[in-house]
Amino acid sequence: MSYKIAVVSSDQRKIDLNFGAASEFLIYEVRENGEFGLIERRKVPETLQGEELSSSCGKKEECKGGGCHDSGPQNPKVDLISDCRCLLCKKTGSPVQKQLDRKAISSFDVDGEIEEAIHKIVLYFYRVDHHHSLRGIANGSVI
Repeated sequence: MSYKIAVVSSDQRKIDLNFGAASEFLIYEVRENGEFGLIERRKVPETLQGEELSSSCGKKEECKGGGCHDSGPQNPKVDLISDCRCLLCKKTGSPVQKQLDRKAISSFDVDGEIEEAIHKIVLYFYRVDHHHSLRGIANGSVI
């Protein structure tokens, strides 16, 4: 079964932007044989570019500290990648992370080359899907 990966990048080579800074998402398709390629560049509408949604839940009077348990306002950028299995970006905030989790989109905070990161993600999902051990995946080995 093929799946899609959304990537945030400023130069289409490196994962070097936070989710909130995304002006577009590079959409890669991973085919059943593990090969992947760029299939689409999804532009973030200009009305949303540069928009940083509040990271607070808006319930300051109810907040007792220890981390927010609400995800705040829905981030429309999350909807742009709702057909993807995962997101690769430099950093996502907690509210966005919760929204991605609700849509069953895995997210990985990465700082590096796109191709190298996608190779590791393909291996990770292969092992998860085939119930193989994840031991050794951090260094890219196939143990």
